[in-house]
Amino acid sequence: MKFNPIIESFLVHLSAPNVDQFINLLLAIPAQGYGNSLAYIMSEWSQLQGEIQGAYQIKVTTTALALLISTRHPELSRIEVNGHLVKTSAGITTRSKARVTPDNWTKIPLPSKIFALLADTLAEIQEQVGDDADNIDEEDSDWEEVQNGDATPHDIMYSASVPSNANPSVEHLNAMAKVFDEDEDDSYDDDLAKTDSLNEVKLLDFLTNTFVNLWDSDRPLFEYLCQGLTNPQRVAVQKVLQK
Repeated sequence: MKFNPIIESFLVHLSAPNVDQFINLLLAIPAQGYGNSLAYIMSEWSQLQGEIQGAYQIKVTTTALALLISTRHPELSRIEVNGHLVKTSAGITTRSKARVTPDNWTKIPLPSKIFALLADTLAEIQEQVGDDADNIDEEDSDWEEVQNGDATPHDIMYSASVPSNANPSVEHLNAMAKVFDEDEDDSYDDDLAKTDSLNEVKLLDFLTNTFVNLWDSDRPLFEYLCQGLTNPQRVAVQKVLQK
């Protein structure tokens, strides 16, 4: 069965707010060629995330990645995934040369990759929104309503960003089942978008909550992850921290 990041994202959301338990489950399941299923899934997912298209699909996968990194599960840092493509030779790469010389990638810890992917999406949203991104009223953010509570950082981020009716309906589960069937066409993604309450999530707010939460709860980790960002990614993150 071909790996599908959308399916894995659904499973992450279904496990929330106990995402760390889902991570532990994947760690206990072996995977051929990898230390465990989590290593396999995240290796594939981190490579495919940048190719995902569609507002709903991007929203579901991006928020799932945010939930994963917000757990700060220690095993995440032990997984290495592809980072940046290494250019091994100058000049034009022909098809024949590409077949002989496979791509070489740097290896980076999984949290660094997820952090960069989230920063990429944040930068794209800010670019689309333009000046409006700098004028968002903080009083309109759900973050203000929960940041002084007694919940854990992960619970705060999840409750602040996900609709209260996020539990899947029968229609939503039926649509999910059709997506699991490889023989079905992509039209069922539209069915999911209509029935999934996650489609109501404001992705800019969700990502803002994610970065602010990590900044407040684990400053050393946040600063370490920022070291691997490109300048545009770093600027995008700094904008939400300055609000």
